[in-house]
Amino acid sequence: MRKLKTCASVTAASFGPGRSDAVSVLDGLVRKIKYSGEAFVLLEAVEEDEEGGGDGACLGCADVTALPAFGPGASKEGVVARVPMALGLTEQSNFAYVSGMCVDPGHRRRGVGVKLLEACESYARRMTPTPAVIALHVDGDNEAAIALYEGCGYVRVVEREVDDAFGRMSRAFGSLVGGGAKKLLMHKWIKA
Repeated sequence: MRKLKTCASVTAASFGPGRSDAVSVLDGLVRKIKYSGEAFVLLEAVEEDEEGGGDGACLGCADVTALPAFGPGASKEGVVARVPMALGLTEQSNFAYVSGMCVDPGHRRRGVGVKLLEACESYARRMTPTPAVIALHVDGDNEAAIALYEGCGYVRVVEREVDDAFGRMSRAFGSLVGGGAKKLLMHKWIKA
């Protein structure tokens, strides 16, 4: 539970005030564990201690969930549920979804994000069945994160904007509370 609380605090701090708080992030992590079970892993980047071990401060974290593209185990969550269609996955495909990717503001631009993405990719290659692709969403106005992902080989997916009632309502609500940045889907095909 300590690791979850620490990662929730770092995530809330990295996304900034007004975006999320540690309690709601922690609640989301607990729900992911509950509903995804062994298909979910939380990866943590930690500062090396004086002996060279990794028991220092949490520098960043990301979570990876293995998901079937379609069928009963497929994600029902809005943006994640649309990933298989956007990437042209088949009914037999699986994909890894990265979320909660963050680096403590005081440790950015030091390679922590790159190491976290490498750890996500390494973990995804060991999943059974091996996913065809790793996907993630990023706020379309988060230029630093987009540059990080592109530098690590992720590519943008051009998605047509969904204009259903839910999509219109989400955009309207987001603009009222100061959010509403368009989510950009990015992906990287996994090589065995």
